[in-house]
Amino acid sequence: MGLIRTRVTVVGRKGRVRADALFDTGASHSMIREDLARRIGTPEELPEPKTFEAAVGSFTVRHGLFADILLRRRRFFFALVVARDLSEEVVLGADFLQQFHVKLY
Repeated sequence: MGLIRTRVTVVGRKGRVRADALFDTGASHSMIREDLARRIGTPEELPEPKTFEAAVGSFTVRHGLFADILLRRRRFFFALVVARDLSEEVVLGADFLQQFHVKLY
């Protein structure tokens, strides 16, 4: 299976943004790039910094954002990790896929 991407709308308290989203079954947590998160809301400080391993090395995050994700006429309320140098605009990881029983084809 190749990369699965789609356009989503992410809605926060301050606005909404259309973004390219990557479905990543290897990502434990869903993430949004910091610049987009700040455009649509005010990221909240996490109780403790979290470190993640990625193909390009490890990185630490300190903020999260609650948002609605609009995908194919459905609305999903979800918590996203805010990542500064994320190569993708939005990554929908295993947490999102499992919680909402998303099937990838």
